[in-house]
Amino acid sequence: MALSGRALIHALLHRSSIAFMLLVTTLLVASWLLIEDGTHGLRQAALAQATQASARAALAVKDELQPAEARLQQAQREGRPGPGVAFGPLLPDVAATLTGAEAGQLRFWPLPRGGANPPEVLAFLVPAQPGAATPMLRIPLVTLEAALAPPPRIALRLVTGLGTELAAAGTPGEVQASLWVREGVLRVDASATPETMSLAVLLIPLFGLCTLGFIFRRHLERTDRVELKLTALRGSLARHAAQLSVNEARMRLSQTERLAAERREAALIEAWPVPVALLDPEGKLSAWNDALEALLPPETLRRDLPSGMLTRHLDIRVPAKDNGRRGPGNRPRARSTTMADGSRLLEVLPDAPAKGLDEARQLCREEMLALAPQLREAVRLGDGAAARRQAHAMRGLAGNFGLAALVPVLEALESAASAPQMTGLEAALAAFDAEFEAALRQLGSAAA
Repeated sequence: MALSGRALIHALLHRSSIAFMLLVTTLLVASWLLIEDGTHGLRQAALAQATQASARAALAVKDELQPAEARLQQAQREGRPGPGVAFGPLLPDVAATLTGAEAGQLRFWPLPRGGANPPEVLAFLVPAQPGAATPMLRIPLVTLEAALAPPPRIALRLVTGLGTELAAAGTPGEVQASLWVREGVLRVDASATPETMSLAVLLIPLFGLCTLGFIFRRHLERTDRVELKLTALRGSLARHAAQLSVNEARMRLSQTERLAAERREAALIEAWPVPVALLDPEGKLSAWNDALEALLPPETLRRDLPSGMLTRHLDIRVPAKDNGRRGPGNRPRARSTTMADGSRLLEVLPDAPAKGLDEARQLCREEMLALAPQLREAVRLGDGAAARRQAHAMRGLAGNFGLAALVPVLEALESAASAPQMTGLEAALAAFDAEFEAALRQLGSAAA
């Protein structure tokens, strides 16, 4: 069965196999390596041509400069001008470029172009001392340009050691090569253009891709039967999904009934006269009333809380085993009642106060009421040391009299007051004020 162009592209994007993609990747990598190797060979050939051209030009320029250098050296030995050779100090801008140069070394300096005069270059010998007289010779640039004579697809440049171009010929290319005529003084730069890659080499990956595309298209035609089977399987899965939707609807109905039962239980729990919690048959917390919530920090109460964690938060006293975390009269005890459905009703009943404890609790309450305003005033004034002392004193009282919810709040306030910037001090004071009322009620007071 023939495929349209759009269908073939869709199949390549969505139904391609790992083997086909590996073949395409291998072909592209091999083609890239072949083209890269050919391009590298062409660049190497161009570099060899540029190097040979620069070498020939350097020898030709050297032959032109040797007579001029001999005339300059003769004038320097005799200490007087010679034929075409001037004798005198160098210009300041020329002498400034000779720092560190060896005396007697041949140097070149491009002269400004005159109106009717042809461009020239100044050849001179480096003097032994700055400002001393030195022989100088003017050389026409036409002579140097004629010595370059580049072959086809090659460009040659004659450059001084300072990077100033003296003469150039030819069209610049991509591959660069340099050769010194005189080390550090004069060099010939050559550039060449590589030959064009053969068209047959570029057509190899295109031919390979067309061949692989044809093979893959035949593979798609053979897999049409598999596609039909997949369509039938999708229909079966759709029917299964419909059955799952029916089951989900039934589950939601059961969940609605369960929520209605939970609301009835919550109303019953809320009307209970003492702190009470309802535990499901698995022993996890499912409902509680406000009276129980007042005994614990709000963050400890959550649904599915295990009964062990709940009793640990309540700090229930086990007969003949007092853990001592709450003081007498403030340590609740629990009474559990098993319901018909397996759930348990957990009632929290406070112990009777021990004799002689009322006076100690009264003193604790008075001390807390005296320290609280001092703590608030220290926070308002930003006095971290005073706030830390008041919080530490109140934390000791809270720990001794079983005010478990107030202890971590005061500890956080003490830490905030000890911080270098006292960040979070206001927030810690607000948390303290939120727990202080409950702590006083726990001690038997109704007002802060």
